[in-house]
Amino acid sequence: MNLGWQFWLAFGLSFIGAGIVGLLLFKPIINFVSDAFLTRLLKDPYPENLGEMYNVFTKVGVQNVLEADLRGNQGEPLERPFGSPIHFSPWEKLLLNPVYLSGQPVAESDKVDVEVVLGPQAARPLHIGLPMMVAGMGYGFGPSYQAKIALAKGADQVNTATNTGVGPFLPEERKSTKRLILQYHRGAWGKDEKALRQADMIEIQLGYGALGSAPVTLGPENISPDFREYMGIGPDQSLHMSAVLPEVRNRSDLAELVEYLRKITGGVPIGVKFGATHYLEEELEIMTGAGIDFLTIDGAEAGISFGPPILADSVGLPTLPALCRTVAFLKKQQLQGKVSLIVSGGFVTPGQVLKALALGADAVYMGTITMIVLAHLQLTKVIPWEPPTELVYERGKQKDRFVIEEGARSIANFLKSCQQEMIMALRSMGKKSLAELSVADLCALSPEVSQMTGVESGLFTPGKGGA
Repeated sequence: MNLGWQFWLAFGLSFIGAGIVGLLLFKPIINFVSDAFLTRLLKDPYPENLGEMYNVFTKVGVQNVLEADLRGNQGEPLERPFGSPIHFSPWEKLLLNPVYLSGQPVAESDKVDVEVVLGPQAARPLHIGLPMMVAGMGYGFGPSYQAKIALAKGADQVNTATNTGVGPFLPEERKSTKRLILQYHRGAWGKDEKALRQADMIEIQLGYGALGSAPVTLGPENISPDFREYMGIGPDQSLHMSAVLPEVRNRSDLAELVEYLRKITGGVPIGVKFGATHYLEEELEIMTGAGIDFLTIDGAEAGISFGPPILADSVGLPTLPALCRTVAFLKKQQLQGKVSLIVSGGFVTPGQVLKALALGADAVYMGTITMIVLAHLQLTKVIPWEPPTELVYERGKQKDRFVIEEGARSIANFLKSCQQEMIMALRSMGKKSLAELSVADLCALSPEVSQMTGVESGLFTPGKGGA
């Protein structure tokens, strides 16, 4: 026994000694290599110098270099996840106005109401406990089955709604939430009357902020075996969504579809979702003329499971101007308070949400950020060698390692945290409910944003300058 102890002591000391020797040798090696590299970097002429890549990355952008190389390799449209990296809407140029003695902050003992009613004129309006909902992300086209159930359960824990997206109707998703918004999309699946009757709200989807009205095809190579089996399609079959909703070509067709959906669902709110466009008012006139209960405006910053960068970066209208123009239209048509307005596209913080509500939105969808939150500490199962999509997307190789209940808890905590922060801001602004919010509770930090939003400039004394 003593011999064994001596052996392990000697082994341990030898290991430590070898490590010290290695470190002593390692330092000169690193010094030699770094000296040689820096000498070449500072002496080689520019055409031969690795430093030219700094100029390329600065001029073109790291992401553009990467995507150009991917195009050169694939020869096909790229499938970039999560939409555009460009921040079109300057939410940071808007600030909320707290009060001190000019108004009364709301005491901790007083309740602040952040509940929302969507489709107030519908026979069966949708009541949600906070003005944030989980955006439409369809099973199989993006999120895995496990991720969809976790999103539904998380939303339900804070009494808000989740959206089916363009995927099939999932009975388990329906069981996991009391507030399910069903998307009536441009595909041929998930729209049978049995499914439609189970919706708490129906969103007629005509397009996306990150995709416009472009058609969508999910090729055989992008359909997982699980999703293929669920959809009942063969190994060589694709799934396709047309550029247009086949049964809706004009206002009359839309009105007919709205009435049909309203009848078979017993009066749940029926609305339309589309990607914002410079032709916004023309589109809104047609849609509101069809008797809808709500609008969903998807700004250019919206996310998507996978999509061509040209559509995410260069098509549509940003969320902030789209919101302001839609609110102005609804006011002019005396529809504000009658037709609910949901806005989506790039929302990631409770501050952005509250600013959108002050500008006239009734509720906000959050998509990309919820997929990030969904993984939370489970990300350690895939990083650093694989991206988060491998864990939460249907195509992901690690999707079976995702734990539904953990994901649901992360979503619920995220939404609850956002809700509490908004309540804190409302107290500071002297507001006891979201209904009391208006543009008067904001100030703008640039003349352009002031003019766009109708918000007073915070750079000047009121009445002395700005828009």
